[in-house]
Amino acid sequence: MTEQRSYCRICAAACGITVTVEGDSVVKVRGDIDHPISRGYTCEKGRALPQWHHGSSRLDAPRVRGVEVDWAEALDDLAGILSDVSLTDGADAIALYLATGLAYDSAGQVSCGMWMGSVGSTSFYTAATVDNAPVLVAAEQIAGHPMLNPVWEPQHSRLLLLLATNPVVSHGYGTTLADPVRRLRENQDAGGRIWTIDPRRTESAALSDEHLSVRPGSDVILLAALVRELFEGERCRDALERTCRDDEVLRLARAVLPFDLDAAALATGCDRSDLLRLVADLRERHGKVAIFCGTGSTMSLDGILVEWLRWVLLVMTDSLDVLGGMRFNRGVVNQLSPSRPGTPPLDGPKSRPDIARVAGQMPVAALVDEIEAGRLKVLVITGGNPLSAFPEPDRFRQAVSLLDALVVIDVAESELCDLATHVFPATGQLERADLALAEQVAFRSGIQFTPAVVEPVAQRRPVWWILGSLAARSERPMFGGAPADSLSDETILRGLLGHGPFSADEVIEAGPHGVDLNPEYGWVRELMTPDGCWSIAPEAFCVRLARHRGPELGLVLVPRRESAWSNSVRFAGSGDEPVVLIHSDEARERQFVTGDWVAVTSAHGSLVATVSIDDAIRPGVLSVTHGHPGSLTGTLTSFSEGVDPLTAMPRASGLPVRIEKLGM
Repeated sequence: MTEQRSYCRICAAACGITVTVEGDSVVKVRGDIDHPISRGYTCEKGRALPQWHHGSSRLDAPRVRGVEVDWAEALDDLAGILSDVSLTDGADAIALYLATGLAYDSAGQVSCGMWMGSVGSTSFYTAATVDNAPVLVAAEQIAGHPMLNPVWEPQHSRLLLLLATNPVVSHGYGTTLADPVRRLRENQDAGGRIWTIDPRRTESAALSDEHLSVRPGSDVILLAALVRELFEGERCRDALERTCRDDEVLRLARAVLPFDLDAAALATGCDRSDLLRLVADLRERHGKVAIFCGTGSTMSLDGILVEWLRWVLLVMTDSLDVLGGMRFNRGVVNQLSPSRPGTPPLDGPKSRPDIARVAGQMPVAALVDEIEAGRLKVLVITGGNPLSAFPEPDRFRQAVSLLDALVVIDVAESELCDLATHVFPATGQLERADLALAEQVAFRSGIQFTPAVVEPVAQRRPVWWILGSLAARSERPMFGGAPADSLSDETILRGLLGHGPFSADEVIEAGPHGVDLNPEYGWVRELMTPDGCWSIAPEAFCVRLARHRGPELGLVLVPRRESAWSNSVRFAGSGDEPVVLIHSDEARERQFVTGDWVAVTSAHGSLVATVSIDDAIRPGVLSVTHGHPGSLTGTLTSFSEGVDPLTAMPRASGLPVRIEKLGM
């Protein structure tokens, strides 16, 4: 047996791992005690990598229309379809969807963009418009670039607000957080205070100093009220006046004027005295504030307002782009630079003029419309499962039958593979070399590398090889025309490192422990904003706030994460059964007991789940795991109704629902 250091690529936390290998078998994974960031920690998903790697569902051979073929036949067949579609319908009739399963395959992720350029198509979709678009839109409007993301520094900050996020399970959202429990406790031991604002007493809330169990959808009014209260303090007004334009400060003050603490107490269902203590903490820890938001807010009706007001609170407490608050990572490979003025935006979906692109990407909410309208003829899906992530999964199933080709590039079987015309088996994370490219959300400011732990078996190939071999069959090959078989993972990764602050040799030699850049402060406002000012009060956001209607009345549904699952993929544990959490008061009223089968129904559809009575969740709220393949929460949501015109996001949090026992 041998041991090899690597890092986990299930999520962006990139925890260091030590992998025990016997021959070509992965025997065990444990945390790397010497890793400078994760410090020996790894979650149950990471420890289950051997079972996942050797799972019976792994894809081993290409398939064309359900029949196993060799790579040459599979690629030739698809290349012919792509050529015909491009000639008859145009390059934009070929689309690619890049999802979370490929987000941490660095060479694969970059090759997707390269392949779209080779095809000449601008029909590029990602999971960002499923769960993350408000983050990108707010950053672009306020700071000038969609990838600018504030990162927590627990050694410096003294007040952390966790808003609709649970980093103990998710490992951070906006700031990656390896070893989350110890990081939170270390911050508290150094004098920090942590508030969790969530309708459920999550694992993170249990570790917090304070927990506000708010009504879903009330967070906008709460944050607006906090901003209004802080305006009364001289230091907060001064922070705004130093870093923002006068007209925008005035517009912001007017926008939040209707939202006082009484309104916030009524909307949230919290005591006014608790809100006053939160205001006092914000004032007392001026300059040392950090705020995380998560999918509980980004997937809600007005998630964009939550993201905007988060930035406002950070700016007015002098906690943005400064030591002590939240910093920004410039990046090693994806180094950020100001957007070029005068660059014309790409056209949005013709079938959905009500929504536009986000960060240059086509909105997922328009994908099915584009297929049904005949504008998309080929769809390539890399590392994702729209059946579990998108609204209206039945409509998606029917729409893909209209395509000339549905191509699935993935590591494991799924229902999506059964619908596909072409299925291509990709290497898993232990079979490929990688760089940690989640740079703008990374806890560290540097980068880390891992070689492959084991060689790929069967006919599994890297995603860059699959797309490069496909492009080689066209008139616009990738990789400068070099044959894919002459390249390697490391060759591709060395090319990505060619223009950064470190040489490829430095990064590769450092391996999974990585190399660090010194954190930088003040560079964003100085270099990225057009006049050195935060655009703190975009007109569209202020208008939207004036129209905000507050939380829904009655029973509502919110999403959650599970420690054993990564979206639709279960890595550890047992039990594929979907579970709905419900407070004992609600269960008693409906005569439910744990284990009952129930139907949860919205205006758009229903799902079936088993009841779990849990008083950690607020009365009036239900919770189902987002992306769970058994529950298909997309059946409760819509591609058309409730889609935010500012972010193109379908509404999936704070949904009005009803619940009924089955078999009565």
